[in-house]
Amino acid sequence: MAHGASPRRRVRVHHSHFELSPDPSTGEPRSLAWVDHVEALAIRIAAAGGLEEDGAHFLGVAVREALMNALIHGRGSARRVAVSFRVVEGPVLVITIRDRGPSFDPETLEDPLRPENLERNSGRGLYYMRRFADEVRFAFPTRGGTVAQLLKRLPSYPA
Repeated sequence: MAHGASPRRRVRVHHSHFELSPDPSTGEPRSLAWVDHVEALAIRIAAAGGLEEDGAHFLGVAVREALMNALIHGRGSARRVAVSFRVVEGPVLVITIRDRGPSFDPETLEDPLRPENLERNSGRGLYYMRRFADEVRFAFPTRGGTVAQLLKRLPSYPA
C-alpha cells in the first residue's frame, strides 16, 4: 500500500430475496400471509440492527405498505412482487420491492392529510413509507414495473 493511502474498506452485504407469484387458476396472490412474514422479517432485521421496538415496528408498517401497493397497483402481465433485504455499510438496511405493473409519479399523489382525503380508505401507503423509513426511492425500469427502496439507518448491526 502506498504511503498515505487508506486501506480499502470492506462492505458487508447481507441479502435475502422473496418472490410472490399469483395462483395460476385465479390470478390472485396465493396468500397474504406472505406479507405478514416479510413484515415480521423486516422487524427482526431492524431489531437486530439496534432499532428500538417502536422503530422496528413502524419500519415493518412501511414495508407492509410498500408490499400492498405493489400487490394492488403492480398488476402487470406477470404479476409478481419481489423483495430483497440488504444491510450495507453505515449500517443501512435497504429494502427493495419490485413489481411489474405500470409506473406512476409519486410526486403527483394526493396528500392523505388534506381534509378532503381524511375519510378515504386508501392513499396513505406512500405517506407511511416516507414517515417510517429514513429515505424512500423509486425507479421505473424501461422494461416496466416499479422499484421502491426503503432505507433505514441502523444504530448497529452484528458483524
